[in-house]
Amino acid sequence: MKLIHKLIPFWLSVCMMMLLLPTAHAADEAVELLERMNHAARTLNYQGVFSYQAGRNLQSIKIYHRADEDGELERLIALNGPAREVIRTNDKVTCINPEGRQINISPRPLGSGFPSDLPRKVSSALPYYELSFQGESRVAGRNARELLISPVDEYRYGYRLWVDTETDLLLKTQLLATDGEVLEMFAFSSIQTDVEIGDEKLQSRLDGDEMVLNRTDKQSSSDIEQQSRLSRWDVTWLPEGFSLVALQTRLRASNGAEVEQRVYSDGMSSVSVFIEKILSKHRHLQGATQMGGINAYGNIIHSHFITVVGEVPGRTVEKIGASIQFVDIDQP
Repeated sequence: MKLIHKLIPFWLSVCMMMLLLPTAHAADEAVELLERMNHAARTLNYQGVFSYQAGRNLQSIKIYHRADEDGELERLIALNGPAREVIRTNDKVTCINPEGRQINISPRPLGSGFPSDLPRKVSSALPYYELSFQGESRVAGRNARELLISPVDEYRYGYRLWVDTETDLLLKTQLLATDGEVLEMFAFSSIQTDVEIGDEKLQSRLDGDEMVLNRTDKQSSSDIEQQSRLSRWDVTWLPEGFSLVALQTRLRASNGAEVEQRVYSDGMSSVSVFIEKILSKHRHLQGATQMGGINAYGNIIHSHFITVVGEVPGRTVEKIGASIQFVDIDQP
């Protein structure tokens, strides 16, 4: 009888391990799928039409994507609303607006190139999300596996992805609030893969104002650390897993004020903090606002405008904004 009692905990442990094995295997399989998905988005040739919806705003966009020995080339064409185009050559992005007005660079100009605008460091974010397969369905006439990415806390959003079973290309994605509400959605309505994308399809046919951006600042960790030491500002609270990935100071063209920009990320989600000295009276965000999955929070601290914006819940940007402190480095 004593032997039986000694064996019971052992067999319970074995049974628990057997129950956990399928879950662990599914998580490993999901991670492998994410890695293949990222690789497919960067290396495949494809063209098609996808829609991007955030709140009441709906855009329809045509995309051409080519990968060759020179890297990635991509062209996005707005099919509704004002005529606009975005051309990307690797990390160089050119936004073209033929109406001659100032180009509004939103966090997702023309969808930012779905599906190629995927998180590149998703592996670092995995401790803060749970992955699970939700079966299979069809998107744009193609079979797709559905993957749910659920956050472990209330400070970040979840994602639902549909990945092509043949090519591993991302066909559809939803950004999910903590209550499951769909905040943003990308979805292909038609797509062709393994096609030849000629040079003419990657050249804009619009004449108008151009703005050139660089999607990655490529700052080294030592540069970021040095810039951070020189800053007079301290962000004292961040969600677990978020870290400083970029910091720069630039001049604001409208009034000549310096603007410090900090970018924090967990590998999947990111938040930007803008700090601008008040030089003259002009309108500035006070309090909270939301557009689709983008939340922003504005405040005034020590004669500076503070703006926190990111694709995270409103509570996150507000809590980050409330934690920002001015550091008087001149005091002994």
